[in-house]
Amino acid sequence: MKHFCYILLLVLFISQCRPKEENTITQFSGKPEVPSSIKEEHKYLLDKIYKISLFQDSTGRVAIKLNDLMQHHFKEEEDYVLPPLGLLPLLSTGKLPEQSKEVIVLTEKLKSQLSHMSAEHQLIKAFMDELILVAAKENHPEIIEFEKELYKHANTEEEILFPTSILIGEYLKLKSM
Repeated sequence: MKHFCYILLLVLFISQCRPKEENTITQFSGKPEVPSSIKEEHKYLLDKIYKISLFQDSTGRVAIKLNDLMQHHFKEEEDYVLPPLGLLPLLSTGKLPEQSKEVIVLTEKLKSQLSHMSAEHQLIKAFMDELILVAAKENHPEIIEFEKELYKHANTEEEILFPTSILIGEYLKLKSM
């Protein structure tokens, strides 16, 4: 538990060390929508961890911390990491969005925050490891399935979704030259 507190403090410290303008979420009208499949998966995972947080034991107490962190992390992703993915159908037709400059700003923010997002994934994994330990002691085998789903989700983000969002920004930069 002590290690988890140190990791949490480190992530919070790193996130606050950014210049003030990097701590704000870029808002603009017409921001692309996060693809519904990703939003639905976020909702599904948050619903599952919320239900686990209702357990009246140590498993529930650890799940509360994980739930809070996942809500914060998913909000960040839906604010500036994943909206460019909503442009994929348009871009696949060879068309460019009207808000290309704004999307480039989002993808630049993602590039600058990639280590922060990775650190949050590591923190989520640390809480998940703690959750697995207490759940095993308290006979909650269903937590193992949740861990697999969450791990798969994080891998998909790191291996596919985050790089694709960055590529969209790079593509828009090239096309706007």
